[in-house]
Amino acid sequence: MRAVFITGTDTDVGKTFISALLTKAWDANYWKPIQTGLESCQGDTETVQKLTNLSEDRFERPQIELNIPLSPWRAAIKENKPQTKVNEIAIPAKFLNSSRPLIIEGAGGLYVPINETEITTDLILHFDIPVILVARSGLGTINHTLLSLEHLKNRGIHKVYVVMNGPINTDNAEAIKRFSKGIKIIANIPHSKSNEIESLLSYVPSLDSIEK
Repeated sequence: MRAVFITGTDTDVGKTFISALLTKAWDANYWKPIQTGLESCQGDTETVQKLTNLSEDRFERPQIELNIPLSPWRAAIKENKPQTKVNEIAIPAKFLNSSRPLIIEGAGGLYVPINETEITTDLILHFDIPVILVARSGLGTINHTLLSLEHLKNRGIHKVYVVMNGPINTDNAEAIKRFSKGIKIIANIPHSKSNEIESLLSYVPSLDSIEK
C-alpha cells in the first residue's frame, strides 16, 4: 500500500477539495483519522465521497470523531472524552491490504494539537509517509508555505510536496521554490466555481511523481 498525507498551510486552503481531487485522479482510497466539528458539518469523509462519487468501500469512518469545531485536544476535553495518543491511531486493515493508494487527510494544519503533547506533525512521523502541503496561490501564501516547509524540515520530514490551490500565480510559486531551495510544486490547481473535480483531473500529475 502506498499512502500520502495531506495537510494545509491554513484553514480553508482547500485541503479537503484537493484530497478529493487526488483520490479521484489516483483511483485511491480515502481516510481522515480525526474529524472535529461534526455538530455543524457533515464531515470531510462524506464531502470527499460526494465529490468523487466513489463507492463506500473506498472510505472508512474517522477513528476519532468529535462534535465541537476545535482542535482534537480541546474538543475532547470539552466533550469529556479521553485523549488519544498518536501511536494509538492505526490505518484500517482494509486499506493496508488494498492494492490502491491511500489518501490520508489531516485535521487542520501541522501545529494543530491532537492531544496535550502531540500535534499533526507527530501523526505524520507516526505514519512515516510522504506529505503533500496544500497552499493558497494568492497573497500571503509565501510566508505561510515557507514556514510550514521549514517546520517539516526541522522535524526530519523530507518527502514533502506542494500543491498550489487557486488562481495560477507563477510569482508566488517561483518564490516558494527558490526560498525553500527547490521544493517540488507538483500541481497548480485553478479555481473551480462549481467544485467539479472532473474538469481538473488533467492538472494532477501521476502518483509516480511522489517518492515512495
